[in-house]
Amino acid sequence: MRFGIWSPTNPRDGVSMVELYRQQVEEVVVAEECGFDHYWFYEHHVSPSGPMPSPNLMIAAAGERTSRIRLGTMVNILPYRHPLIAAEEAAMLDTLTNGRLDWGVGRGLKPIEFEAFCLSQAKSREAFLEHVEVLRRVWADENFEFHGQHFHINKQSPLCPPVVQRPHPPLYVSAQSEESLRWAAENDVYFCQIDALIEEARLDGDFYRAIQTANGAPPRARQIITREVYVAPTMEIAREESREWLLRYWQLWRRYAQLTHQGQMPLEYQKWRERAPMLADMSFDELNERGLIMVGTPEHVAARMIEHMEGLDLAAMACVFKFGGMPYDMVLRSMRLFASEVMPVVKAAMRPELRGAA
Repeated sequence: MRFGIWSPTNPRDGVSMVELYRQQVEEVVVAEECGFDHYWFYEHHVSPSGPMPSPNLMIAAAGERTSRIRLGTMVNILPYRHPLIAAEEAAMLDTLTNGRLDWGVGRGLKPIEFEAFCLSQAKSREAFLEHVEVLRRVWADENFEFHGQHFHINKQSPLCPPVVQRPHPPLYVSAQSEESLRWAAENDVYFCQIDALIEEARLDGDFYRAIQTANGAPPRARQIITREVYVAPTMEIAREESREWLLRYWQLWRRYAQLTHQGQMPLEYQKWRERAPMLADMSFDELNERGLIMVGTPEHVAARMIEHMEGLDLAAMACVFKFGGMPYDMVLRSMRLFASEVMPVVKAAMRPELRGAA
């Protein structure tokens, strides 16, 4: 299991947008110094609470400041982008990072964004599948014509620059529904799940593995889940410092629950329609008890990490260290404590000969 960071971009009180983006790039530098393996940016549009219209620009900026950590999108929202442009941008990013790009993709979730682009959210899966088909053909440097329901392409010249990673950068997909999980498994693609209960994630992992092996792919770990993490010297300090920021951040699920109650989430997003109200109703204590958030001492957080590692076949754990507008120094302090006192314990637990010591 590898360690990654999934990093929301939320404004901070008294911090300019110039400084906010600078801090996020610096956060990637610290993540590399701490030994994290991956860093993923998200994408949102017309969103004052999540101003990240181009994660790809952030990858380019962070790529100049780092040399080892893998940089990725979680996710690029494919229905909003033309697949030829997206494929070329990915190839350029793969070149700029010297083969460190992770290309996370999804079909989008927020109704307000689809309305802004004048796109049908109900048809987002169709657009997503067309887009991925074109991406792969562009990365393979085929000359071809494509005429779909959503996109039209006539590529009759070489891809320049070509991708560094062959046959293309690793694909990651946000997959919560059975349809998305099936597609990911049939294509042997990494799948990421946001705030999934461990029992749900276990069932989804088993479902993925059954289809993966039935399609002849080797049984490799492909599942990634997100967990909100805050580490402090004592349980009391961890809870006191993080509670306000975590509850602000968790309003995300209340907003999606409200959209569901108002009938704005399409029927094609049934998994989200079910999950949002359930998560929105959970208290801070229940979230911590059920492992959806990991707030506490290094010993507590390490134990919860190991519980997940042993219960699930994870390719990576995507830690969320930044809750809403949490102050920058708190984010870095928690990251560094996690790296120095949690990560070594979890890594030792991965090795049978050191499990007793861990």
